[in-house]
Amino acid sequence: MRSYNESDDSAVAGLMNLVFHLQEGVPDKGTGIAQVLKWGQGLLGPKLPDILLEYNIRNQNNLFGGYVTKADFAPAMVFTVVFAVLGLFHLILFAVNFSRGHYFWMSLYWVFHCMMKVTGFGMRASWSLDITKLPIGLASEVLCIVPVTILLSINLILAQRLFTWRHPVGGSRKLFWGFMIGLYAGVSVIVAIAITASLVPYLYYMSTAAYNKWRHVVQATSVLLLVYSMTSIALIGLSYWAPTKKDENLYTYQPWWIESFHPFYFVQPFAAQKAEETFMKRNHNHRHAIRVIAATHHDHNMVQGLSNQRGDLKHNKSIIIVIATTALTLIGSISRGIVTFRPVPYGYSGPESSAILMYFCWGVSEVFVHLIYLIGRVDLRFYRPDTLPAKVRAIITSEQTYYPSDNEEEEEDYDVGSEVESERRFRDDHFYGSKSSQEDDEWKFVDVEDSSDTSYNHHKPPYPYDKNEKSDVRSNHSEFVF
Repeated sequence: MRSYNESDDSAVAGLMNLVFHLQEGVPDKGTGIAQVLKWGQGLLGPKLPDILLEYNIRNQNNLFGGYVTKADFAPAMVFTVVFAVLGLFHLILFAVNFSRGHYFWMSLYWVFHCMMKVTGFGMRASWSLDITKLPIGLASEVLCIVPVTILLSINLILAQRLFTWRHPVGGSRKLFWGFMIGLYAGVSVIVAIAITASLVPYLYYMSTAAYNKWRHVVQATSVLLLVYSMTSIALIGLSYWAPTKKDENLYTYQPWWIESFHPFYFVQPFAAQKAEETFMKRNHNHRHAIRVIAATHHDHNMVQGLSNQRGDLKHNKSIIIVIATTALTLIGSISRGIVTFRPVPYGYSGPESSAILMYFCWGVSEVFVHLIYLIGRVDLRFYRPDTLPAKVRAIITSEQTYYPSDNEEEEEDYDVGSEVESERRFRDDHFYGSKSSQEDDEWKFVDVEDSSDTSYNHHKPPYPYDKNEKSDVRSNHSEFVF
């Protein structure tokens, strides 16, 4: 990579040419700024001349947001305060939910994201006062890059929950979960490589050829992060596929106690724990139902509780939230990618490296992302019920059959109505006999095997079932597999 103003014959240019030619292999002038600062401060003292600093800054790598000046102090402090307030709001919301037994742990990720932004912008403000504080500047750059990946990962988790709500069979498979976990682990490795490739040229001298290789690594990681940004959108697109027959027959455990997504709505205290207790008397299929987010419109058999009054809970806005927040985050990733693919010294950089664009992408847009999370009540829309307590999961019962147990008949939680009464009369007629109105008051028993009109094959069970199930009375169990 060419240096800035190669024809410069000034004294500072001659001095720096001497310094670089004294190094082994004549390194690129855009590398080893940490070594240059160490040499300069050892020779001239802690306060380096401005002309020397300016010359070396213009020869550094092109950087998104540019290298700080004293003008960066004010906006950096503003965003430090703003993200501190947003983090406090997330923490308060988590505390209120936690006190009511509503555990939405992703709120802590947003608190962590805000704290990283506070630290990053705070360090940038400190760096603007003295640009020779290289460790603070590099740490500031890292703490502005990593939070973007955190937001993208959170959005992917939200999209994953939408996909599982729509396709509970595919969304609960080990293969799908393994792929998603591998994706999260893979992006962590990519971020680590991107940070390393971005920092090493500042710390050590290296030749132009080696410098170009490190730049290519940064370019590759920026492309991979752009692809990762689109995974949540792709997963939402897959959610629009029509559910399969297996999806429709599968029981899902949705948080029926959430009645609204209003910004000032909170669930009833410990409603989730009360719902868990109802599973003590439920059958095997209900206790092992797939846990999904709340919805009023669905294609699956929802495990219901004491109430069906759930308000207007439609997921159109939830999908918009994921798409909008991903798009806002994507702006910063695209802008940084453009800068990495323009391999020129900072002195030749264009408007894509301006501080104003950086503050918009990593500041304003991410503030809007957090406001959407808070006002849109993502903690309610994307809440998935907790795993049932061990004492409930430890209960061992048989698979669900056509005929409910005595405990299930007494439960008021199941709104089966006339179907339960019809089932009870059916069993009375077939096991205890039907009373003849033409003869005397003696009981007559019906031969089930010989009676085709009253056989079990012609009776509808009290829950959705597959018509191709076997008709063997003694082994006729539900084919729902969990």
